[in-house]
Amino acid sequence: MTALSYAGPSAKLALLVGVFGEGNLDASLNAGKQATACVMYYGMPVDDVEKLKTLNCDVLNFWPTQYKYIKNDVMNKFEANMKAAGKNLTVKPYEVDHAFANPSNSMGYNEAAANDAYQNTLAFFKARLK
Repeated sequence: MTALSYAGPSAKLALLVGVFGEGNLDASLNAGKQATACVMYYGMPVDDVEKLKTLNCDVLNFWPTQYKYIKNDVMNKFEANMKAAGKNLTVKPYEVDHAFANPSNSMGYNEAAANDAYQNTLAFFKARLK
């Protein structure tokens, strides 16, 4: 049973996605009209504008600027692709490395950034799950 079938066809979903390559937005894309909000933690963005056009929710993306795989050009392209797809994207950069919100990451956990991202996540979801 999938989470969507468990929640039911009238459920509104707020999705929190981590780093799984382009798959990090798949849950929101697969949720269709049930998707109400999506928060991305340091994930590689979807690069396909046509796929992004099918997204039915706003996206908040926490971007660790020191992560070696997601550089300025990647984020600039994602922002341009979301705009081209007519979607709302908020990018919140942090001067930290990958997995900054994971307390088991002894090399890169950043408590201040993790707490700020958490508060932003709650506010983002609260505004969209009325």
